[in-house]
Amino acid sequence: MARVLIIEDSPSQAAIITEIVERAGHVALAAPDLSKGIAQILRAQNPDIVLLDLVLLNPEGKQVADGFQLCREIKRVTLNKVGVVIVSSKDDPDSTEWAKLQGADAFLHKPFVVDDLIQVMNKLLTR
Repeated sequence: MARVLIIEDSPSQAAIITEIVERAGHVALAAPDLSKGIAQILRAQNPDIVLLDLVLLNPEGKQVADGFQLCREIKRVTLNKVGVVIVSSKDDPDSTEWAKLQGADAFLHKPFVVDDLIQVMNKLLTR
């Protein structure tokens, strides 16, 4: 059973992803307020995998964090020991490539296939 941190600004998307993670037999962890910093969140939650949205907005529509920067910081803080899966509606090739250059282990475009998310998580857990 893995600990999966979900960083998603949409409550409905977070709920769907949480259900998928839990049905796959893992523990779903919701990311608290990102203003505390990702390093503190990682230490407190101790995830095995992070499912990360790229565009993170507050309820007023203002950007609260940059997913690319968070990805890079997650990899740095965890010494590349935590898998990062980008789950984003950004579906352009540049975003996919840039995410991988920032250290992302996988990129799933929304809407994603449930089995694809489970397969990616399982692959990261067995590496």
